[in-house]
Amino acid sequence: MNLDKITFGSRIINLNLIDKEQASKKKIFGEFDCDSNTITLDKSLDNIQMSNTIIHEICHLIHDEYKLDLPAKAEELICNSIANGICHTLYQNQDLLDFLYKSLKKD
Repeated sequence: MNLDKITFGSRIINLNLIDKEQASKKKIFGEFDCDSNTITLDKSLDNIQMSNTIIHEICHLIHDEYKLDLPAKAEELICNSIANGICHTLYQNQDLLDFLYKSLKKD
C-alpha cells in the first residue's frame, strides 16, 4: 500500500502499518486514534480485508468528526455494518466503483 495519509476536512490522518504480530497483540485489524489523527492497520491483511478495515476506521473518524456520541458498542456495530455493506456493494458492482472514482476525481 503506497498510501501514507488521507485528508478529511482540515484533518490530516496518518496511516501507520504494523506487522501481524503487533496487531495480534493489540487484537486489532485496524484502529483510529482521534488524539493523534492516526489510523493503524495490520499490513498483513489481504486487499479486501485492508479495504474493509480502512473504510471501517474512516467510519470511526466520521463518528469523531461529527460528534455522533454513540455508546462504544453501538459505534462498533455501526462501523462494522457500514464498512461491510460498502465493501460488498463495491465488490459486486465494479462499474459503480469506477463511476464513483470518475465522478469524485479532481480535474
